[in-house]
Amino acid sequence: MSQQQPVDIDPTRIVPEGFVFPGTEVLDPREIFAGPGYQAPRQRTDPVATISLILTVLAPVPFLGALAALSGWWALRRLRGSYATGHAQAWLGVIVGSATTVGWLWMWWITSYTA
Repeated sequence: MSQQQPVDIDPTRIVPEGFVFPGTEVLDPREIFAGPGYQAPRQRTDPVATISLILTVLAPVPFLGALAALSGWWALRRLRGSYATGHAQAWLGVIVGSATTVGWLWMWWITSYTA
């Protein structure tokens, strides 16, 4: 009997061809393994969290606080299932946006019912 070795097996490969580790779908392997040792990938910030931060800065404008709170809530929902950063930006949008919205509604109530 003769033993036949499969020709298409690469003994240096640990994982099958085309396999992607979970959470690394958007990473560039050349960026991570280019230097000596393992280089940590750059952190990716969720774009909706960035939009929430921008709207938080503009929250003193009427109704933009509500948009900041809504976009912060949406960013928190998106961040729940991803490896991106931006939790602090999203929470800042929710808290400051809600506070300014309550403030504007209170000011509107005071001016419309006391006049």
